[in-house]
Amino acid sequence: MHKTLVTGWAGSMALYELAVFDPSDHVLDPMWRQGVDCFGFGTFHVTDLYGPEIWVSDPYGLTGKVQPVNPVWGVEGFDPFVPRGIASHHIAAGTLGILAGLFHLSVRKPQRLYKGLRMENIETVFPVVSLLSFLQLLLLPELCGSMDNGNGIVDGWLGHPIFRDKEWRELFVRRMPTVFETFPIVFVDGDEIVRVDVPFRRAKSKYSVEQVGVTVEFYGSELNDVSYSDTATVKKYARRAQLANTVFVLFIYKIYLTFSKNEVNKFKVQVTANGSDERG
Repeated sequence: MHKTLVTGWAGSMALYELAVFDPSDHVLDPMWRQGVDCFGFGTFHVTDLYGPEIWVSDPYGLTGKVQPVNPVWGVEGFDPFVPRGIASHHIAAGTLGILAGLFHLSVRKPQRLYKGLRMENIETVFPVVSLLSFLQLLLLPELCGSMDNGNGIVDGWLGHPIFRDKEWRELFVRRMPTVFETFPIVFVDGDEIVRVDVPFRRAKSKYSVEQVGVTVEFYGSELNDVSYSDTATVKKYARRAQLANTVFVLFIYKIYLTFSKNEVNKFKVQVTANGSDERG
């Protein structure tokens, strides 16, 4: 979805710039205008300097209101749950657009630059798209929502699960790393301290769900205000929470299932044709 939106936006803006661009009119330079608009949105619209401000909500989408946000210039600005990054990103992108627009007005690009960046056949388009997809795989390893159907659309949303122990500490399920097919279920608290786990072996049960007494409560959607304390149900929803945002694992798992089904079908055809198992 992200690649489609970026491609559609870039293509539509390229066609628009080709339609309205006039090299004799330096005021209507598209890149300069876009930079001014983007800079103005981040500086005046989003912040409390001037404008209607933006809608700010909590990570669960339960509460929210229209309020101003000030730009942040640290690493936390890249966090998708920090709305202050919206203002800083638009200000930075607008400044870059303004400077690039002024550069376009003062410097004429050489012809070899256009020849090096042209895309006149599918052979030049494919490596560029592959490179962008690879970069997005590195920068966006997780997407919010289920990828079971390959489109990121949640068919049946049960709600936001909140896990707690006997001391009423909120626990978070550790996400399964990329390219893992099996991974122990680990619960950590706000300080990244392991409090509960569901190990592969039952040699030690100090941090087991039964010993710690983990409960799960849902907020929003179908299971709103519903809580479970039995261990089987808690483990079931913990496994689902572990795989909620894993994209690449499900993609590899789909390829594995497809390959396995094809191999099984080939083996069945071979056994049916020969009347015996040749591999046995």
